[in-house]
Amino acid sequence: MTTVAFTFRRGARTRLIAGLVLALAGTAAAAQTDPFGALHPAAPGATSSGRTGSTSVTGAVGRSYAGAQAGGLVSLAQLDLTPANIPPLTPTLQVTGAKFLAGRAKIAVPTYALAFVHGAEVSAFAGGAGSSMAGRRTKIATRLTGLSDTQAAALADEAYRDLVGRLRAAGFEVVSPEVLAAAPHMASLSTHDGVYGAQGMIGGGGTKGWISYPPKGAPLIKGYAGESGMAMMAMSRSLLTLGHVSKEVDAVLLLPRLIVDHVTMESTGRRNFVGSAQAGAELQFGLNAASRTDFIFGNERGGAMPGAFTTKGASSHEPFGIMAKASDRSDSVGLHNALAVAGFGSVYRQSLVYDVEVSPKRFAALTRAAFQGYNAALVAEIRRARGGG
Repeated sequence: MTTVAFTFRRGARTRLIAGLVLALAGTAAAAQTDPFGALHPAAPGATSSGRTGSTSVTGAVGRSYAGAQAGGLVSLAQLDLTPANIPPLTPTLQVTGAKFLAGRAKIAVPTYALAFVHGAEVSAFAGGAGSSMAGRRTKIATRLTGLSDTQAAALADEAYRDLVGRLRAAGFEVVSPEVLAAAPHMASLSTHDGVYGAQGMIGGGGTKGWISYPPKGAPLIKGYAGESGMAMMAMSRSLLTLGHVSKEVDAVLLLPRLIVDHVTMESTGRRNFVGSAQAGAELQFGLNAASRTDFIFGNERGGAMPGAFTTKGASSHEPFGIMAKASDRSDSVGLHNALAVAGFGSVYRQSLVYDVEVSPKRFAALTRAAFQGYNAALVAEIRRARGGG
């Protein structure tokens, strides 16, 4: 797998990342404005377009046909008015290296990477069957809209403060940002300038791109910002430096990196001697299983003892947004069939792009449910590892 990573400055507009559908940005979305939206007063802080759209889409291609079918009907105007009192998610965490959590009495949180999936892509291929051996491919790509950089950064800061507050409420002594910043080795840490974007195969289907946001005053540390592929090699260098920091502040370091997801993808994959192919995308909010929290204990000999909390993720069926077709760059079915009959071996390509527009209020409420539930589970596991029950 080839992994591409991009670094963005905080002020940059990041509606789509990782090269998934960049060339298609700016096309008009084919969705209707909710005709009943004007009947409702605007909810405080609601900035969605108020239009209606679907919650899922399936693309299918076969001999002499190609098309896409949308499912579900949701109004953003109505979502904006829906109460945002969503209970926290309940992810289960698994720990490795638990003994290192008790290596030092205090805890420090140098940063907190909160990432949002901004783009996704899935495809399926069929080589053809019987007398029709012409190849057919269908591809669906999505891109997130409605979540601003300002809102995402504020949520990252809130997630960090929520974790620190829970740790202190549980009786742990948490090193202050000022003391942490004064540690000699903190100055030699390699950090990202602003937000950080990457892509990879996560979630069991297709490729997704995400953007990680840091808390205010706590930049993303290279190797611990949601990197994938070769970019993860930065972790080894940061690990050694963080081991020294742990010793200098006499604390175990926690480095959470959560990935907030909004779409599930599936496809029939790549198949030869089959006449049809199918790919689909469906909205579902969730804490992606690639989320994790690394922790580091620096011993007296200058070593860095690492451990980690991993999860299988958690999801919610609460509605939060819509899908609306933004672009269709599919081949002509008629031309493909004519070339196939003439023996030119034409491959038909269906390519569809959908905007996923979220209700800012609902999406923020679900994000809080994700990091609050995760933070609560994290603190509980740390207490258990330290013999606190």
